Amino acid sequence: MQANLEWFRTFKAIYETGTMSGAAKQLYVSQPGVGLHLNALEGYTGFPLFERTARKMIPTERGKLLYQQINSSLKGLEDIELRFKKKPGAQRATLNVGMCVETFQQALEKYLPKLDFNLIMQFDTNETLTDALEKGAIDLILTSNVSNNKQLVFEPFTVEKLILVAGRDTKLSEFEALDKSDKTDLKQWLKDQLWYNTASDLRLLKLFWEQNFNELPDFLPNYIVPNKFSIIRCLSIGAGLAVLPDFICKDALAHNQVRKIWDGYHPVESTLYFGKRKQSILDKEIETIQDMLCNEYDDAKRVELTA
Repeated sequence: MQANLEWFRTFKAIYETGTMSGAAKQLYVSQPGVGLHLNALEGYTGFPLFERTARKMIPTERGKLLYQQINSSLKGLEDIELRFKKKPGAQRATLNVGMCVETFQQALEKYLPKLDFNLIMQFDTNETLTDALEKGAIDLILTSNVSNNKQLVFEPFTVEKLILVAGRDTKLSEFEALDKSDKTDLKQWLKDQLWYNTASDLRLLKLFWEQNFNELPDFLPNYIVPNKFSIIRCLSIGAGLAVLPDFICKDALAHNQVRKIWDGYHPVESTLYFGKRKQSILDKEIETIQDMLCNEYDDAKRVELTA
């Protein structure tokens, strides 16, 4: 038996919508057709891809692994379909851009109604986005991960710094009275606090802690939330700590929703790059997105990189 591409597309739709009916609506096919495709794929692979419940299709570990393996490739095929599908009227260019979801929401989302071209956003890790750029599935990425691929160019854009922020109700009198040169007391105070983090970016706390204390944190965050803006919203109405990029906190700090309490002994900084192909028929659209992002970031930081 040979695998059918439509089986994988159906599997991806079920995975992303969580239901057979949702997949059917997304693919414009019947629900029984979705079931047939899934059964065929499970028969082909030899193991169940979902745990079937009354309300939701829950992916098994094998299902999660399969999704990770096929997702980028299917996105690339979908992009090709969009680019080459005949459309009535004037053709609009379609640009694929990858970055973290918080940067999109903070800096780019508000510009979308002004665009005169189609935009497809992809949110994933630096490594995955760079891999997608190398494969041609994305036209522009914002990343701290630079590739040696000679067909790509990475232009330094800005420096992002990790900072320790505290929630509105966090009692800081003891922290402010601490002798910061005594790492033992400082570490103990930090570990006694409530901590927030995201499931997708646990590395930030680990990186900050290792840079300042030469060890990995020996505690787990109290709250794991969907994204960094969830952290900011929680901190704005309660107590707790989090390690976040300074740009993501910019508006919250300006409105006193959170408080920056420490840069660390050794500030953790990373350079963000615009990654793109050396030659692209979408250079005009790419430049438009770059200009929009440049308008949102601190000019002083960009001057340091481009001087």
